[in-house]
Amino acid sequence: MASRDNQGLQISLILLVMMVVGLGIVAGVFYNANAKAQADAKQANNSAQTAQSSQREAMTNLNRLKVMIGHTEETTMEEVETQFANDVATFVADENGTPADIQAMSYRKIPVELRNKYATLEQQLASAREQINTITSERDAARTERDTSVAQAIAAKNAADDKLTKLTAEYATERTSLQNQQKQVLAAKTSIEGQVAQVKAVAATEQTSLKKTITEQETLIVGLKKIAQDLKPKAGDRADGEIVWSNPRNKTVWVNLGSSDMLRPQMTFSVYPLGQESLVDSDPKGKIEITRIHSANQAEARLTEFNVGDPVMPGDTIFTPVWTPGRPEKFAIVGFVDLNGDDKDDTDELRNIIETAGSEVVAYVDAKGDIKGTLNPEIRYLILGDRPTDKTSEGGLAAYTTMSETARNNGVEAIRVDQFIRWAGYVGAEELVRLNSTSRLEEIEAAKEKEKAGFQKRRPNGNSAF
Repeated sequence: MASRDNQGLQISLILLVMMVVGLGIVAGVFYNANAKAQADAKQANNSAQTAQSSQREAMTNLNRLKVMIGHTEETTMEEVETQFANDVATFVADENGTPADIQAMSYRKIPVELRNKYATLEQQLASAREQINTITSERDAARTERDTSVAQAIAAKNAADDKLTKLTAEYATERTSLQNQQKQVLAAKTSIEGQVAQVKAVAATEQTSLKKTITEQETLIVGLKKIAQDLKPKAGDRADGEIVWSNPRNKTVWVNLGSSDMLRPQMTFSVYPLGQESLVDSDPKGKIEITRIHSANQAEARLTEFNVGDPVMPGDTIFTPVWTPGRPEKFAIVGFVDLNGDDKDDTDELRNIIETAGSEVVAYVDAKGDIKGTLNPEIRYLILGDRPTDKTSEGGLAAYTTMSETARNNGVEAIRVDQFIRWAGYVGAEELVRLNSTSRLEEIEAAKEKEKAGFQKRRPNGNSAF
């Protein structure tokens, strides 16, 4: 029993010793590993510090190099390389502009290249100076030769001037003699031409006078023929309306025309006897002026001219060449128109008379002698004023001839202005008063009262053709 207990203790002791030995071994192993790890860590830390120091030194050197080549510490390597390429292209390119090999260049080589270029330019400059010296020598020689030639030319010019002076004096003498002879010839010629001019002037005056007389006679013949032709309404003209009621005492009549016929106040008509079918070869028995439109087919008028022995009666017909019931007539005017005997052109007044009657003036001559409008077969009459002359209006004379020929070519009948006024029923153009914003009624009434008191205006005989 006791031996078994001792044996157990021994075994336990052995196991305990083995455990202690194992723990010691393990502790030793771990101690050695820890010591080695610490040594390795210390060595690695020393290497890192050395590397950081080398890197800082390299960055410091790099920044110093950047500053030395003209950059800042913040400049990137890409920017440095770009600037380097530009510098090489700028300073190292050959004379033809061919860039240098950038891989074989550096900033230390650039000054060498510049020095070589400088040496080459020095050689070229020396050569150019030699050429300049050569050219300068040639220029001096040319100047010397030129001066010699100029001196010779001046001498020749002086000799020529002396000769010219002598020849000029001789020419002046000969010219004076020739001028004297020309004066004598011109005097004789002038005398002969004066005599010829006097003869021509007398002949021209006589010829002009003869032509003027012939022209006046021809114009007079044409005018007399036209007056004889135009004294009456043309064949085919019919009355425009008739008198439906008459009061000779009050000088008032009524006609069967009105607003439906486009009748207007101030229109004038000639009155023809009852039953007169054709107006050709008949004289009017009176004249009326429309004063008021009452209805579509009735209007009131006043007698402006009448014969007490042959009064205007109902049934008498009325006629005017400037108006056709229901449509406007067309007219043309040419020549000097004097309606009131004041020697002033009244073309505008005649146009107003015609347009007041509802008709149209489609062609006339303005104050400058220009034709306004055109003549065509639709025109009823070409109203002729006095024929202008080349002294009164050269443009008006040309217009008169042109419009007269155009009227004949288009079959338009011509009528003198005095006959037209008589047919239209106007007693006197001076009696027409155009009221406007500047008219003063009291002045018009005062003039009328003065005429009634015995100061009537003188006017031509109503039966006169002119």
